[in-house]
Amino acid sequence: MKEIIFSLLGAFAISSFLMPQIIKIAHARGMHDAPDARKIHTDKIPTFGGIGIFFGFMIAALIGSFPYFDAQTQFLFGGILVIVVVGMRDDFMPLSAFWKLLGQIGAAILLVAADLRFHSLHGLFGVEEITIWWSYPISFFTIIVITNAFNLIDGIDGLAGTVSVIVFSFFGTWFGLLGMHVPTVICFATVGAVIAFLRFNYSPARIFMGDTGSLLLGFTASAIVLLFFDTNAKLPASQPLRFDYPIVIASAVMVYPLFDTIRVFVMRASRGRSPLSADKNHIHHLLLCTGLSHTRSVFVIAVFNLLYIGFFVFLNQFPVFSDNFLVPVLIVSAILLISILKKRIATL
Repeated sequence: MKEIIFSLLGAFAISSFLMPQIIKIAHARGMHDAPDARKIHTDKIPTFGGIGIFFGFMIAALIGSFPYFDAQTQFLFGGILVIVVVGMRDDFMPLSAFWKLLGQIGAAILLVAADLRFHSLHGLFGVEEITIWWSYPISFFTIIVITNAFNLIDGIDGLAGTVSVIVFSFFGTWFGLLGMHVPTVICFATVGAVIAFLRFNYSPARIFMGDTGSLLLGFTASAIVLLFFDTNAKLPASQPLRFDYPIVIASAVMVYPLFDTIRVFVMRASRGRSPLSADKNHIHHLLLCTGLSHTRSVFVIAVFNLLYIGFFVFLNQFPVFSDNFLVPVLIVSAILLISILKKRIATL
């Protein structure tokens, strides 16, 4: 428990100290994200908050997990370093989509090498164990999608950070109750660093996390999700913390970044555009169109994210369900909510 508290407060303290310094240096050197037609902000704002998140997280997580270091942890931190280098390079000097993807694949290789991958589909579509030839592509796809999902939702002040706090708090608490020290420390070090960042990122934002922050959070979340699946599968059926429907639980925790990312990818592809092209069709943009402020839009998304988690965790108690039933329920309910939101906008 001491290490967990240290990780949370240590990461918060380090990032809180660094953020004002980063803002000051960025302004002094004219390093800003300038407003343009596809961006919401109207002021020049530094985009290097991810650097402060990274150092707060990394220092606290390394110290907190050091007594329990193993090969898997080393590969995980190695992958995080790779993804942070990619993000920092893109923040200082924009990379093409190809090179960003290549860097993400390099980081993903380290996760898979650490055996952080799908060993089973946990009953989804009636499939349990899968061969390594299926495991690798599914794992790589999952890592890349989750990593980019956090990057894509970083569109309004406070959103990516707030969603990250929800995601890592849930998994950190679950791993903590199981007594798994390293993932717990990693999750709560992330929470501490992000909360420190949010003090400067809530509207009106004084700093953005940039690709350094969003890729770091997405990549780390993908590793934690894969570890969650593997750990949950190894728990005995009598363990109260074991989830019978792990796919839908993880989907509910990650509902906003995953659903919004898949939604905009499908919309762009259906219009003959690149899935990676920028637009203002994200759910948070739709909420802004209703007249909500950045802060209220983030609040609405956070509340619905928490409701999804609570609802599907509650349903986990009933053995009559399965992921094959609950995953479609999650998807359909999310689609219905978006349809209601669009109708609301049309009446304005």
